[in-house]
Amino acid sequence: MPEYLQIIYHPVFRTVSAFLVAFLVGYYSIPVIINVARSKNLVDEPNHRTSHKGKVPTLGGIAIFMGFSIAILTFNTGLDSVLSAYLIAGAVIIFFLGLKDDLLELSPLAKIYGQIIAALIVIVPGGIRLTDLHGFLGFNQIPYLWSIAITVFVFVVIVNSFNLVDGIDGLAGGLAVVASVFLGEWFFKAGQTGLVIIAISLIGVLFAFLRYNLLDSKYKIFMGDTGSLLLGFILSVMVIKFNEFNVEGHPLRSLESAPSLSFAILMIPLFDTLRLFVVRLYRKCTPFAPDRAHMHHILLKLGFSHLNATYTLLIANIAFVMVAWQFQYLGTTRLFGMLLLLGTIFTIIPFTINAIKKKQRHDLGKTMLHHGK
Repeated sequence: MPEYLQIIYHPVFRTVSAFLVAFLVGYYSIPVIINVARSKNLVDEPNHRTSHKGKVPTLGGIAIFMGFSIAILTFNTGLDSVLSAYLIAGAVIIFFLGLKDDLLELSPLAKIYGQIIAALIVIVPGGIRLTDLHGFLGFNQIPYLWSIAITVFVFVVIVNSFNLVDGIDGLAGGLAVVASVFLGEWFFKAGQTGLVIIAISLIGVLFAFLRYNLLDSKYKIFMGDTGSLLLGFILSVMVIKFNEFNVEGHPLRSLESAPSLSFAILMIPLFDTLRLFVVRLYRKCTPFAPDRAHMHHILLKLGFSHLNATYTLLIANIAFVMVAWQFQYLGTTRLFGMLLLLGTIFTIIPFTINAIKKKQRHDLGKTMLHHGK
């Protein structure tokens, strides 16, 4: 093989190039998308549930899809390209699903049906599925049909958790970067270049997106459902591969309690979604009903800025991963229970502070009203 081809196909060159291409495509396409969105009035206007001011384009997911897809289709070569093909095939369905929801609005059930179809593309012909529960609740190997059903469920949960957590500047994108860093670092150590390129491509395009979402007032943009659904879908594939590589007996296995570690890596979106679903069902509301009860909304009510709330939740997510890494020897079930307990404590603190402040404001209002009389 000629020397220049050896350089081009070298894993380091492919990885660095994928990051740069994903970043540059995102960086230069977003201003164009913003100008088109503004000219066609494809913007998000403030309402009683939003936290922003002014009209902001919501089509950032287009840039995320373009940057990510071009990078991995170009640089995930050889055997790695098989994984990319199924991933992109499913991502195309998710892309159009999210785009239609951003432009016309879809019902929750329609979105779930689309997510199931996209998941089945990577699960059945792509073979990207969970085959073992790593001892969770005493279960290990899973029969084929149950394996498909459980994997579809995992896809739907992760995809929707990122869709629901995308409520303030930088949060969904920042959480996806954190997850991709941890997963990409493990794939790098395991020598899985294709998955490293998937992780680094997602990081690259999200760096470009966050530059406009967080740091630019003139060209501010949201990722919309197109972006948040894509993040959940891509991360689902990486999480499933991460778990499969760490099944007992696999030559690449280096971690215990992989499902609980995966939960910790996606802790903020998954736990917040789980909490809201339980609360809404308890109150006999539809689990998909929109509200302002997410953790990031509570932090905003406590006086946090968008940036401070985002940074707080990102740091918390990193802390959960560090704890899970240290206590993985507990086993999947015990570590999962420990994470649920820590997540509950973490959630109760701001809710309690907010309730106390609300009561104080109420008491102060009653006092002022009494004196006014």
